[in-house]
Amino acid sequence: MNISIVGTKGAGKGTQVSRLAKDFNLLVFASGDAFRAGVKQHTPLGKIAQKYIAKGDLVPDDIVNGLVEEWIWTTSPNQGIIFDGFPRTTFQAAFLENTLSEMGRKFDVVIYLDVSDEQVIKRLSERRICHLCLEEFHLASSPFKVCPRQRCQGEHLRHLDEDKPEVISTLVKMFQRGIEPLLQHYESSGRLIEINGDLPVDEVHSAIVPALMPYR
Repeated sequence: MNISIVGTKGAGKGTQVSRLAKDFNLLVFASGDAFRAGVKQHTPLGKIAQKYIAKGDLVPDDIVNGLVEEWIWTTSPNQGIIFDGFPRTTFQAAFLENTLSEMGRKFDVVIYLDVSDEQVIKRLSERRICHLCLEEFHLASSPFKVCPRQRCQGEHLRHLDEDKPEVISTLVKMFQRGIEPLLQHYESSGRLIEINGDLPVDEVHSAIVPALMPYR
């Protein structure tokens, strides 16, 4: 099973991806984590991505696609994948399906977490990233005390520039403008699952799992 979860920043994609990866034995691809790692390591791709991220802009398709293609070819053909936040455009969707097809795979379904602007701002204002290990935390739902690495005492936690209200507002507007064609693309082929992302985490998860059972 090869699936994707899409939604704006703060929709709760990462939480659901982690749960579903365990539920269905899926390998996780998260472009956001990959970009942050590239920025920290000062890779060519990371440097380019950082210029867009710092301004609150979306990273261009060609940069994202190159990263995805390189990563997919390192995975086993029989290993199911869950993509976190990818694809986000119809161009990326076509690219992903073509890349998987070249490997004898198919893309099954997209899960869209529909979240209100108010919830997005609330959630992201409480997000923190550890600059030592790039682990993500949330002041309310996943505080630093749950850190699986325990490599510091929290002194490396930072509130990212991209999580500031003015940047969040820009990203949400851009996301909403770009996501509609993608949703229509998957809806027309019967491969779209829409979930109310404003619900509590457990309720969102409980709504997704049965919807995915036909694709196992």
